[in-house]
Amino acid sequence: MTQKYTPITWRSALLLVASLLLASPVFADHPGENLNQVMAAKEAAFEPILPGDAPDLAWIGAAHESTSLNALRGKIVVLSFVPEGCGDPCEAQQATLTETLTALNSSAMRDMVVFVTLSDEPQSGPATQNRIFARTPDPEKLSHPNAALAGVSERKDLTPQVHLLNRAGQQVGIFHGADFEPLNLLLYINVLTNTHPHAEPSFWQRMTGWFL
Repeated sequence: MTQKYTPITWRSALLLVASLLLASPVFADHPGENLNQVMAAKEAAFEPILPGDAPDLAWIGAAHESTSLNALRGKIVVLSFVPEGCGDPCEAQQATLTETLTALNSSAMRDMVVFVTLSDEPQSGPATQNRIFARTPDPEKLSHPNAALAGVSERKDLTPQVHLLNRAGQQVGIFHGADFEPLNLLLYINVLTNTHPHAEPSFWQRMTGWFL
């Protein structure tokens, strides 16, 4: 699927401004543990889910290199699928993701987030350091994890989904279809980049903890 050029619109300009503001102290007060509830109230296309480990996925990139989802641990992953025959719904969703990514890459978040689009056919798209267009080795290796990730959803519609994974590789939220506001996805990603997994205590912390 060849990505279509998205012209600059007032919404794109607003996203660019928002992406710059998100890196400032003005936005230091994040909803934290209530992130999913806050986003569900703001965005009808968003579905909150309980965090759970995402299945590992392997894929072949444009340069025929092989890698996997586990290799991206430590980054926020925005994962979408373009199965054969999806057509217009997937094209519309990818256009919305492109708009979001363009704004995100104008902020400091660009080094913390990776957008991954997987298909069972060779993909092409605008090359950026944090957007991956790739194909799976065979159709089953696309459909099985796609079904597994979608299986946690309580919505029965057939629109394509965007799965958000935190730094620990856990699936934490789903954006449905293409009608969500890119700004809301950008805000959601921003909070995830500011949420750090709890680090394991050091040997010294464990030792001193015995005496507290």
